[in-house]
Amino acid sequence: MIIKNFRLNALANTYSAALYEHISQENGAPVFTISTDQSQIQVNIVGGVAGMRDLVDEFYLNALKKNYQGWEAMGIALMGKCLNGTALTQSGLEIWYSMVSDMGISVAEAQR
Repeated sequence: MIIKNFRLNALANTYSAALYEHISQENGAPVFTISTDQSQIQVNIVGGVAGMRDLVDEFYLNALKKNYQGWEAMGIALMGKCLNGTALTQSGLEIWYSMVSDMGISVAEAQR
């Protein structure tokens, strides 16, 4: 995803790095689990922080872009609440859990 807004791009990079670190520490490796209607699926984050950024682009920023006309301004506001400097906030974790849920829904739809 190409983002022309420098501030939003920087926030997305920082958020991706913070998520990658959190997930790696929480799970002992850069992996997480999504739930579908039928199963639990382990997802390996490939490519380090860049791989995490791909997930943030697809399941966070792309969702904003599709649903809100002023998505970049909204993205800056929301992502600003996700971080305290370079650390995740509770809002940042909640958005991550929402993204994981969306991934599970996408996989479940593909399995049907």
